[in-house]
Amino acid sequence: MQYKFPASLYTKDVLFKAAYNYTDSAYIHLDFIDDYYIVDIEMKNSDLSISEKEFQNELVAQMVRKNVRNQTRNIRELMLARAFASTIIEDDTLKMQETSEFEEVNINDILKDWFEQNND
Repeated sequence: MQYKFPASLYTKDVLFKAAYNYTDSAYIHLDFIDDYYIVDIEMKNSDLSISEKEFQNELVAQMVRKNVRNQTRNIRELMLARAFASTIIEDDTLKMQETSEFEEVNINDILKDWFEQNND
């Protein structure tokens, strides 16, 4: 089965994501000719098929996901920054000790269970 989709409607990454969703059931070859994406689908199991309309629906779904991802990028970045910022511990008792490069370190001091040391 070979389908043709205008490149002006869909971006290349949307095409790849839509095609990837069918790689478990089909062999998919993508090409670009004269401002059209050419999608060649060969089913792994002859009992199954992917219609052009089904592939178009997947293209639309991937395009909507891309648009939502772009529209919500700022809020996602703010939420992630806020989450990381709230995990910063400012406690004078937990400041790291400076050690010289040549100071000998006892491995038993390093391999202590945090919970055993800080269990209150």
